Amino acid sequence: MEFERKAKKDPVKRSSIYMTKSLYKDQELSRKFLLLKAGVCDMNPALIKKCITGTEQDFIMLMQKARDYIREHFPDEEEKLLMMFQECVFGYYVLTPLVTAKDVSDIRVLSYDKVTVKANGKRYESDVSFYDPADYRQWYERQLRIARLEDLAGLMHCTDRTGARDFYMRNDFELPLVTSDGENIIHIRKIPNRKHSWEYLKENRMLDDSMESYIKDRILAGYGFLISGRGGSGKSTLLNSMLDEIPFDESVLVVQESDELYSNEHPQMMFEHTVKDDKNHPGYGLEDELRMGLLQDIDNFVIGEIKGGEALYVFTTALSTGARFFGTIHSGDAASSVRRLAHCARYISDYPVETLEEMLCAVPFVLIHMDSFSIDEILEVDGFDSAQKRLRFREIYNRQKRI
Repeated sequence: MEFERKAKKDPVKRSSIYMTKSLYKDQELSRKFLLLKAGVCDMNPALIKKCITGTEQDFIMLMQKARDYIREHFPDEEEKLLMMFQECVFGYYVLTPLVTAKDVSDIRVLSYDKVTVKANGKRYESDVSFYDPADYRQWYERQLRIARLEDLAGLMHCTDRTGARDFYMRNDFELPLVTSDGENIIHIRKIPNRKHSWEYLKENRMLDDSMESYIKDRILAGYGFLISGRGGSGKSTLLNSMLDEIPFDESVLVVQESDELYSNEHPQMMFEHTVKDDKNHPGYGLEDELRMGLLQDIDNFVIGEIKGGEALYVFTTALSTGARFFGTIHSGDAASSVRRLAHCARYISDYPVETLEEMLCAVPFVLIHMDSFSIDEILEVDGFDSAQKRLRFREIYNRQKRI
């Protein structure tokens, strides 16, 4: 059979390995640590469970038990073993070198001996592993307890703001209830707790001087923004930098599932996250929080990641109040991001897609598409073609045309 070859590269059949430095790789130190763990952790599971979410006094008592054991058996290694023990019980354990690495943005544990990462936008297998399936399962259960998710099941997520010095972590848990191979899976998305400067973004080729000037100008001019791209493409990073460019005399409501977007500067910015329904309180979704925002004096609505019916408020808010919108969405390119937005809005409405898109013309709007931590495309909405029943776009930038 003859056909035109479309693939531009050879298939990747072997993963590159992301190498780390870790105390757990030292065989002799590791042997001593496992004896410590067995003597303190494994012999006192009820105590460990109590200490994880207990008082400071519980923590001090457990660490003193570990210190006493070390001083009795391995006094020359007290500092290292105590650090390893604390990481094991209360922290990210063998994953710690990946959590602290500046170039790693994502960590995914698929099983005790299969840990993958994304570093500098590229995917790797890591040389990190837990000791055995039981070791991984016990650590996983401790993480659920730390996040106060141990009584739930299936799919869960939380934001960890204290587990690492330089990052917040969005931790997504997938339990054997939903995984086909019966494994516990955790995905950790690392979010720098200090925003990247525009200079940093330019140095790392997300954008250039002219793009920075353009974005700041359009924010000041009152334009809304929809940033599209795949997961990990840099959407939230760019949006986070843009938030502090909103004039300080404008009010802002930021709603999100996980606490990824933040500002330590803007005085008029409110942040809200979703809450799951449980026996103690009703759940609150993005739609609920946006609906409440419509009753308030809000100039700018920000949705961390649009995936469902909350998209309807992007269109209706623009049409009815003139407030502008910032948000991110998964899409293959800038133009199709609006169609994707409209389809999300139809989850909870009967508006035709064309009507929704026409609503968007009520306020000036910019579409930015991201790929591999770089701006790939910028379009402006340039009105609605009534005859063709579709939006018109003005192309501002296209990286492919510059190559």
